Amino acid sequence: MFKNFLSLVGAVLGFGDDIVTVITGTTGTPGGAGSLASDQQTYFSAKLLEVAVLLTVLDQFGDKDPIPSNSSKTIQFNRLEKLSTQTTPTQLQEGIMPDATGLSMSQYQAVAEQYGLVLRLSDLAELTSKHDVVGRALYVLGLHAAETYDILIFNVLSAATNVYRPNGRTSNATTVASDKIGYVDFTAIHANLMDQGGRSFDNGDYVAVVPPQVHAALQQDPDWKASHQLSSPESIWRGEFGSLAGFRFVKSNAPGFAAVTQSTSGYANKLYYSFFIARNAYQISDLQNLRVYAAAPGGQTDVLQQSRKMGYKFAFKAIITNQNWIYSSISAGQNSVNNA
Repeated sequence: MFKNFLSLVGAVLGFGDDIVTVITGTTGTPGGAGSLASDQQTYFSAKLLEVAVLLTVLDQFGDKDPIPSNSSKTIQFNRLEKLSTQTTPTQLQEGIMPDATGLSMSQYQAVAEQYGLVLRLSDLAELTSKHDVVGRALYVLGLHAAETYDILIFNVLSAATNVYRPNGRTSNATTVASDKIGYVDFTAIHANLMDQGGRSFDNGDYVAVVPPQVHAALQQDPDWKASHQLSSPESIWRGEFGSLAGFRFVKSNAPGFAAVTQSTSGYANKLYYSFFIARNAYQISDLQNLRVYAAAPGGQTDVLQQSRKMGYKFAFKAIITNQNWIYSSISAGQNSVNNA
């Protein structure tokens, strides 16, 4: 009897063959292990975890020229080109009228395009959730809109006609992991922009926008290490981290700056875009500024008021209006791998 009593105590306290637990066993199985899982609940933290907030910076360096409402979705930019200057100017002859020189005007057109995204939340989701689902949904919609806006600008800039690769590489397939852009490259690009009369920004420098991997490689460049540190912490440019060789450097981890991968044996399998920009190189024309909408439940398609819709939309177009004033660079980064 004592042995039977010990067996019973052991079973109740968790010893022996039949164990009562909160995570195993099948409820209501005679002779089997017991379970209290149905009486347990998961405790939810009152806070929602943060999502990644990426640095979307490309909109800062394009000229803003909005399209007025009720006018058109197409905007045209005109530029009266400079007159060419001769290295040996022709001297006027007394009393003789020189030949007239014609003027040249370049035209660029951009057609605004509309983008947007819609989310739908059920009434039960709002009623049963412990968190402010609507508020957070609007928050992530805003982040998605900013990233979409940035990648559309990125796609335009990455198609620039001037492409620079370090060490004279001519294609992605021939770029190796050691082909990281550095001080020597910056001075060469700066000289090219100066030769083309590229306008500087207000501080007298051009702008370079680079991804984190190029930034990491740059910080190991000996000329970078020797240069002075950023001395103006009050700078208002998002992501700015210093200057070198006539460029103000700004880093971005926006989706467009993700690695371009290629698998040619013996060469870098991750490459990264960077942009070297003079003022007025590209235009950004907003026809419809970013708008976020939150519609209450109801309507003919939602008679029982079972869902709420929310979303955003905007309409704009970015266009390069001076190809001589922007360089798209493709190089290896600090975490590029030489897969030889």
